[in-house]
Amino acid sequence: MAPVFPLHRLPHVAFDKEQRIKAAISRERVSFTENLREYCLNTTIHGLKYIGTVSLTLCERAYFFLTFLVVTACSIYFISNVYIKWQSSPIIIGLNPIATHIRNIPFPAVTICNMNQLRREAAERIEQNTLEQTVLQSICSIDGDFNDTQYEGKWSAVKRMLLSATQPCSALLKACRYAKQPERCSEIFQSIFTDEGLCCTFNTLDTVYMFRNATAPSIFPTEVGSSSGRFRPILWTPENGYAEEPSNASYPRFIAGPGVAMGLAMVLDANASDYFCSSTSSVGFKIIFHSPSETPKITDYAQYIPVGTENRIIITPKINDAADQIRKVAQAQRQCVFASEANLSYYSVYSRNNCELECEAKLILENCGCVLYYLPKLYEDTKICSRANARCYEQIRSSIAFTANTSISCSCLPGCFEISYVPDLTTAELQVGRFGIRETLLDNVKDEVYAKENLALVYIFVKDTYYRSFTKGELVGFTDFLSNVGGLLGLFLGFSIISLIEVIYFVTLRPYCAKRKQQCINRKEQNVEANHLTAARNELLWFGSKPSTTTAIQFLGRPTDADRYDANDYHLHAGRNAMVKEFAAKLKHLVHSRLQQANGWVRNTFRSRRTQLGFGQERTGTSYPFYD
Repeated sequence: MAPVFPLHRLPHVAFDKEQRIKAAISRERVSFTENLREYCLNTTIHGLKYIGTVSLTLCERAYFFLTFLVVTACSIYFISNVYIKWQSSPIIIGLNPIATHIRNIPFPAVTICNMNQLRREAAERIEQNTLEQTVLQSICSIDGDFNDTQYEGKWSAVKRMLLSATQPCSALLKACRYAKQPERCSEIFQSIFTDEGLCCTFNTLDTVYMFRNATAPSIFPTEVGSSSGRFRPILWTPENGYAEEPSNASYPRFIAGPGVAMGLAMVLDANASDYFCSSTSSVGFKIIFHSPSETPKITDYAQYIPVGTENRIIITPKINDAADQIRKVAQAQRQCVFASEANLSYYSVYSRNNCELECEAKLILENCGCVLYYLPKLYEDTKICSRANARCYEQIRSSIAFTANTSISCSCLPGCFEISYVPDLTTAELQVGRFGIRETLLDNVKDEVYAKENLALVYIFVKDTYYRSFTKGELVGFTDFLSNVGGLLGLFLGFSIISLIEVIYFVTLRPYCAKRKQQCINRKEQNVEANHLTAARNELLWFGSKPSTTTAIQFLGRPTDADRYDANDYHLHAGRNAMVKEFAAKLKHLVHSRLQQANGWVRNTFRSRRTQLGFGQERTGTSYPFYD
């Protein structure tokens, strides 16, 4: 049996497999300290390059590090102040540099009410303990014995009572003129239900454009009348203006021009002898100016027009609009509502007044089970409140009006686009029949006493051609905020967008690219080392041929299958070229020494056998040619 010589691995060549893997991974991974130092040396932020400079002493680097922290804290403090200002007061209100021509402004909606809420002639015909008496008490706010058994609270009954017992617009308005053109009052005025009863309104939106639901009970008891054929309704909203070009044959009408001649003139008749009940202590009229898309509140905000007077009312439009940039600002901060954000159920056009009327109607309906006749009603069968419900709905109305009350309130913000009209009223005593006058509206008035006790002449007009609006805009927009932050960062740190890109690069892209680059280098080195090792192993095969499969002698220079796997594993994790050359030289020396040992073993074996056979002594005649 052939001898097997032990193979002693060299200590500096036989690396542990796990250690070789860790060494390869450590070469592929860029250390955090190295990456941070390179960032400090190459960044555009001021001061960091001194922290990463190794040539500086520790004290110098600590000095710049502390300075950098102090400057960073100062920049954060000032940036926080800018951010607080941006969030707390983002809106500023200023005059629009571009004035608005009066042709783009609608003439104000004018609503006029007689202070007499019920005609005496109609009230005296009502019998006691009837449904009509209950409705009369509700309209005139008269306390007394209520016949609740007969009162069903139907809107149809209340509407019929109001139309039959109050002064119609044809009797209230004696003569009308607009923009120098005489008009029939019944064609330009429309009846409307208000908190003062049945009133007359001019230049308001058509019901098609004012209300969402055409089948809901309307505050307009009748259509404009014959004006539906002469005048064509068009849509107007405070935010978008006229939907189409207005004309003299459309309404709402635009302001025709400045001056008293281009405005609205009318003669009003109070018919003082027919007064039955009133919300005031005088005889005359209540007048209010509002947006064409709003329902007026006469009781709280109207002005008085006494009888026997000539009145000139100069209207100043007050226009509020908003820049489109503030749409992204929260409602609580900009304090206004855009049309697209409105959530009204009854009105189509949002305004604070319309929102408050809807809110008041909902609160009274929820708490009292009924609605006042002039408030929005979504359904025809909604119960109308009587004086029996007065205590309930008066308490609700008082709670809404009391601003300190938070339990029952209507949180209605103004519209971002709104228009209001500020009146300036001057009054003079009306004289009829004493001398010649130019006004043609009083041509049919001959009785001076009746004129002083019942009539009033009213002129409504504007005096300017252009008006400036109050515009809500951004006090500190995102662009301004970004500029302020960039200026502070540049002042304190020299920070810019490029600096931010550098941070992103050194955190993400650079470690990835460095790892890929090192892996490529490692693969090239491994291929070179494998080629050198293969060449060196081929050089070791010069001392003999390959043994057959039956040969039992195993020499160190001819590896077995297990040694081949070790060699392949070594090929994958070997060191540099110098280590391969050293290994080849040592391996050659080891094989040479093992061959010398084998040669000495063979010689000793033959010498021992010759001695046993008697070689070296005198032969006895037996011959051994093989040993010879």
